[in-house]
Amino acid sequence: MSVGVADEAAKVFADPTAYADETKLHAALRHLRANAPVSWVDVDGYRPFWAVTRHADVRAIERDNVVYTNSPRPVLTTVEGDAQQAAMGVSTLIHMD
Repeated sequence: MSVGVADEAAKVFADPTAYADETKLHAALRHLRANAPVSWVDVDGYRPFWAVTRHADVRAIERDNVVYTNSPRPVLTTVEGDAQQAAMGVSTLIHMD
């Protein structure tokens, strides 16, 4: 697996407008897969997170639940959204890693 780096293109994950612009989204993902497949993303309003964009890396992570976990934050949301989910005790299949 690649070494994690901070890459500005990874901020696309926290940009709601990017999901409505397929050209922008796919260009950012193509760049990340080629240049920073494991990126540390630190965006205002969100707690920092890792973005993994290569299929082989995602598969390796999915198969090693001893080292990797999606807990306590399996869903990307704002800091405010994290607090609301915690206060409500949201628990879905996604939250049950």
